[in-house]
Amino acid sequence: MNPVKNWLKSLSVTTVNVIVALVFFVITARITNPQFFGKVAIIQLLEVIVFTVFFFIPNAMVTREVAYAYAKNEHKAYVAKFLAIPFLAIPFLLVLLLFPTYVGLAIPYLFLYLFGAVQSSIMLGMDMFTENAITGITFLIIRWGVAIIAVLLHDIYMFIGIWTVGGVVSVSLNYIFLTRRLGGPIAPHFDFYFLGRAFRGGLPLFLSSSASFLSSQGDRVTTAYLLGSYYLGVYQFSALVASVPLTFLSSLSNVILPAASFYKALGKDERRMSSISFRVISFLTLLVIVLSVPLGEIMISHLFPEYAPGIPAFVLLFVASVLAFPIGSLTNFIIAFKRDLRPFLVLILLNASTVLFTSFLLIPRIGIIGGAISQVIVAIVSSLFTIFYALRTKVFFPTLKDYVVLSLLPLVGVYEVFIDPKWLDVVLFLALPVIFKFLGIIERSDVELIRGFLPRRLMFIYQVLRILS
Repeated sequence: MNPVKNWLKSLSVTTVNVIVALVFFVITARITNPQFFGKVAIIQLLEVIVFTVFFFIPNAMVTREVAYAYAKNEHKAYVAKFLAIPFLAIPFLLVLLLFPTYVGLAIPYLFLYLFGAVQSSIMLGMDMFTENAITGITFLIIRWGVAIIAVLLHDIYMFIGIWTVGGVVSVSLNYIFLTRRLGGPIAPHFDFYFLGRAFRGGLPLFLSSSASFLSSQGDRVTTAYLLGSYYLGVYQFSALVASVPLTFLSSLSNVILPAASFYKALGKDERRMSSISFRVISFLTLLVIVLSVPLGEIMISHLFPEYAPGIPAFVLLFVASVLAFPIGSLTNFIIAFKRDLRPFLVLILLNASTVLFTSFLLIPRIGIIGGAISQVIVAIVSSLFTIFYALRTKVFFPTLKDYVVLSLLPLVGVYEVFIDPKWLDVVLFLALPVIFKFLGIIERSDVELIRGFLPRRLMFIYQVLRILS
């Protein structure tokens, strides 16, 4: 299991997704009416709900268990049992028949979407990142590329049909890849005792994921209720732009969890895995935020001037989401190293109560900036909780260098919000590698370890890291 190669494969899917989705939405926004666009948005919302609520055993738990079993060559039975998950959701999906016709017609697609997500989680645990990337890119081309035909014809039923075909192709490819890896056909095995035990083990994570989805929408709902649709549109656009760099960084999470689970099963050093990952991810995150904030401001002000009032909210939302990512990535190690997940129930209550209280307190007074500040506060609360629990469970063993990195994250956040002249961003972008070099944050032994995972064509990365160490 090579985390560097696997990240590049995961990153390729993310890149294709961002590019083709951007083209799709630009075309859709220009040639369709808001009613059609709204129906597409409803189907996307249903995707999120199905993945969040009907993926009964969280995808992280599925990937972890398969990775542990894969390291011991005992994974075939796990694959068959986890493949039963989407079929358990069918009775709940049938409820959608009570809604408008196009929503009911989306049921097969939503089932296939969930089935593909389960297959993908299994494949990541089995180190099938190449196959997962092939399937993911194929699905995205059909989903965002071919579907433009339906957009041109303003036909929502054809649109759903094309997405359903994409789901069939995706699930079929995944099944072919799995049968080839496992040495023969495999059918879902409805082992309710196993699935029930896995569900109970992942229940805190399941509830946390569901609550996070609801709490992340709390500021949007409050904005719509108190300020109206115009300000909601400006705020939602700011949040969308702020989420793009995080989408690229989040591709790392697809790699960290299966790799940490796999090497933990082989008895590798937990402390070294978490520490190296934290410092490398923090370095990448700091470079991304220093580069992306001025680029985002320029893009909004020049390409979308009608959304320029949302730039201050964009900066706050960007800082809240991206700067919290290195600390949030420690959650992958908490899951991979099989620590108790019940304390995350406390985090659910903290986040939900914080976003509701701060949104209703701040939005009426300072508008959409209040919603963005609410998300900053939630990110701070969540990050402090994650650090505390990672330390308590001995998942994270911070050295002086790690504490320096932890100090740099909020300092850069404060700089981006309160100072941030664009010319100084360029200086800071160039200065960050020098700071990491001077403080010795990336060690030579870490670089040599990373070198072992680098393919020959990417050895220039080793040379760069060696200079920084």
